[in-house]
Amino acid sequence: MDKRQHLRVRVQFRSHFSTKNQMVAGDGDLRDLSPAGCRITSTKNVQPGAELELCIFAGDEPNPLVIDSASVRWVNAQEFGLKFSQIRPGVQKRLATLYRRLAPPT
Repeated sequence: MDKRQHLRVRVQFRSHFSTKNQMVAGDGDLRDLSPAGCRITSTKNVQPGAELELCIFAGDEPNPLVIDSASVRWVNAQEFGLKFSQIRPGVQKRLATLYRRLAPPT
């Protein structure tokens, strides 16, 4: 059973992630997105439970969406899932607008 609040929409955005202390940093392809999380493919190894800062470079957005904190929920080969845990209000609004634009009509 899927516990997600929001459906994820398929996307192909560039992303950059790092831990606050920069011990882990890398780039990845963001493959799906919701207002509460995302899935990233990357050759960089991350561990479940790690807290990452995330920059999402969404196609036509002039500036990256900066997620202050996201928790690694699962890891599978070269993919991992993030749950957003700390987002500034302005970024949350931009993310919600982007999501509504990309989500299929209900």
